[in-house]
Amino acid sequence: MARDATDTREKLIRAAEHLFARSGLDVPIREIHERAGQRNASAIQYHFGSKQELIKAILDRHALTDHEVRQIRADLKLRRDDPRAVVEAIVLRISQYLATDETRDYVRLVFQLLVRAPLRKDLDAGIERPDLLSFEAEADVIRSCVPQLPRRVVQERALAGITFIVLQVAERAKTIDDDQVDPLLDEHEFVENLVDMTTALLTAPAGVPAVVR
Repeated sequence: MARDATDTREKLIRAAEHLFARSGLDVPIREIHERAGQRNASAIQYHFGSKQELIKAILDRHALTDHEVRQIRADLKLRRDDPRAVVEAIVLRISQYLATDETRDYVRLVFQLLVRAPLRKDLDAGIERPDLLSFEAEADVIRSCVPQLPRRVVQERALAGITFIVLQVAERAKTIDDDQVDPLLDEHEFVENLVDMTTALLTAPAGVPAVVR
């Protein structure tokens, strides 16, 4: 690919990340072109084919390698006897997205995709999703701490745990970049508090017994 074309793709990706993070996935293509400095109204169509393919290019840009996925799963497996340690590993990994402007935009985009996605349907169908990499580790934590919970409740809690972590990190990213106020907690306090809250969410004792189906 020519250097000019590569530069244009890069500008479109960064413009889209920035705008998706702040204005949602329905931001007009025209605004992406304007932020990227593209006068050609067909630039996204030419370089990506569609807005959906542009979103896919953003996700591919930040995708973990197979080796990284194996390392994460191995680390979570080693921690499985300590619920808080499992949650800490998940929180620390996702909190790394707070490091730069680009990764903060990305985690805000990921949260939007997470809440829009048919997560429960995909789980029932056995579809493997990269955004649910830590799902099984969270489910193991729940099963070990609250063994009487039926499968569907375990799944719901594990999804809630993942969604809560990504939400909190995305909200901190927004505070850092857009709110013009200092976060209430420093980085260490933020991570520790998020680990504590998520561990409590996953391991909370059952109230009214759920009917097994």
